[in-house]
Amino acid sequence: MTLSQIEYIMEIYRCGSMNKAAQHLFVSQSSISTAIRELEEEIGITVFVRSNRGIALTEEGQEFLTKILPIWEQYREIRSTYIEKKAPLSYQLSISTQRYPFCIKAFVEFLRKQNSPHFRFGFKECPMGKVVEEVQTGKSDLGIIFLTDMTEPSLTRLFSAKNLEFHELKRIRPHVFLNETHPYADKTEITQEELAAYPYLVFSKKEESSLSFSEEAILQQNVDFSQIIYVNDRATAYNVLAHTTALSTGSGLLPKGYCDTRIRAIPLADPVEDMRIGWLKRKDSILSPIALEFIEILENIIQAY
Repeated sequence: MTLSQIEYIMEIYRCGSMNKAAQHLFVSQSSISTAIRELEEEIGITVFVRSNRGIALTEEGQEFLTKILPIWEQYREIRSTYIEKKAPLSYQLSISTQRYPFCIKAFVEFLRKQNSPHFRFGFKECPMGKVVEEVQTGKSDLGIIFLTDMTEPSLTRLFSAKNLEFHELKRIRPHVFLNETHPYADKTEITQEELAAYPYLVFSKKEESSLSFSEEAILQQNVDFSQIIYVNDRATAYNVLAHTTALSTGSGLLPKGYCDTRIRAIPLADPVEDMRIGWLKRKDSILSPIALEFIEILENIIQAY
């Protein structure tokens, strides 16, 4: 019995088809068929049975699968730890970001430029506090966040304590997000006072809220919101905004193809603090060429608006 034969069995079981398993493993179907037949002869049981509905485990095959499953899981863990991590460091990059569609666009454009046969890239959307934690602990190489003149003092102290540094990319005037049929949809700008007339959508829970870690451009202390909707993912936010009179605030950067087309972004009227969008890294880290490439793509997208 070999690890290859175990891999074939696990993939056939997962796919429910020998042909699909062969395609996923980039081997010929005849090679898999021969390997399974030789294994069955070696262990003296029939693992799979074919029928009009496809291929399935026999009763003996099911028992055999339960015995080899721990071996397979240990093999995968060893491979992940000692083999797959051998991809060149320059082709590994992990990014954490607040919930920005322009960051997704930057990541997609970044991926399209890659031609290395081996890489390990990660992209995670999360609240600002989690972004800071991911970068500080080394789980992410970069963090994309925003701060304002008001939050800068407290966040700068936090970054210093956590050995982080913030690099500003651009100051952006905040916008209001709302659906295309909203009563404010035809306005050229919206005042902060006008925001209070409709439900306000935020990316946080009340018990976890922090003024410095706000996900929105307008802090709740600036406006007396009587109706607040808490969500924790962009898909939910888009659907709520698209189907109700709720509104929210943010950068206004809504790249075509990366957000709901029913949602509009209208500038907030002055006086309002700019959003200072930028990236975080550990002070003691040296960014790889691949990380610098992503930052350049991100900056170009932001500067285009």
